[in-house]
Amino acid sequence: MKVFISADMEGITGIADPSDVVKGEADYPAGREAMVADVNAAVEGALSGGAEAVLVNDSHSSMTNLPRESLHESARLIRGGTKPWSMMQGLSEDHDVAFFIGYHAKAGTPEAVLNHTYYGQVLLSLRVNGTEVGELGWNAGLAASLGVPVGLVTGDDAAEAEAIDRLEDVETAVVKDGVDRFTANCLPPARARERIRDGAERAVSRASSFAQPTPDEPVTIEADWAATNQAANAAGIPSVERVAGRTTRIEADSYVAAFEASVAMLHGGGAGRNEFYG
Repeated sequence: MKVFISADMEGITGIADPSDVVKGEADYPAGREAMVADVNAAVEGALSGGAEAVLVNDSHSSMTNLPRESLHESARLIRGGTKPWSMMQGLSEDHDVAFFIGYHAKAGTPEAVLNHTYYGQVLLSLRVNGTEVGELGWNAGLAASLGVPVGLVTGDDAAEAEAIDRLEDVETAVVKDGVDRFTANCLPPARARERIRDGAERAVSRASSFAQPTPDEPVTIEADWAATNQAANAAGIPSVERVAGRTTRIEADSYVAAFEASVAMLHGGGAGRNEFYG
């Protein structure tokens, strides 16, 4: 039994404000400790459920948030930001189930804590085959295309609702309720991590029985950018087409190919942001 964990930060226990998740800000060290604790709770639950191997991919911002020495000794860690599959680096058909730990709702979700899609100030919307998705749906499509169910999603109540809407059959662990984008009503850490452990154990025990939708192929992924310069920069990536002033698109025969191309498209658009004009 092999488990893959994609670990983001905005949906971690106790996280509410940008200062909790941005390196160099006063509250980031405490946020980092909370991220470690949530991920370790998921690893513990997976092992209790019968997992024999757990791979954790640090999936937040620079993707260098989880210190190896603090992570559970039974888990391997992918650390670093140069990843062709970004938040899903390391996932393979050999995995039996995937966990999304510390995930958040897509951009524009009311009252969702730190809601955004990939870039907080740059990307307005991401669509797969015409349906708007957040990071959860975008990444889940890759897992589904490889035959790997997403068994557990942890985060706020809005992330849970998005997970159920997108995946239909999934275990969840809500660690806080959203009040506004930068405010959360948080569970006590011990209770939140108990939920994560229990959810992880259940997800491993159900790994072979999850019934989740698979993406239609061929695949079209479109991005709506906040500004034209970002779209122009994204369109400089091979296979990316600019279809409107602030919209870029990629098309591919398979979800795997579309996903990998969309990672490049997103990085290209993000790099096109101007310091003064966005």
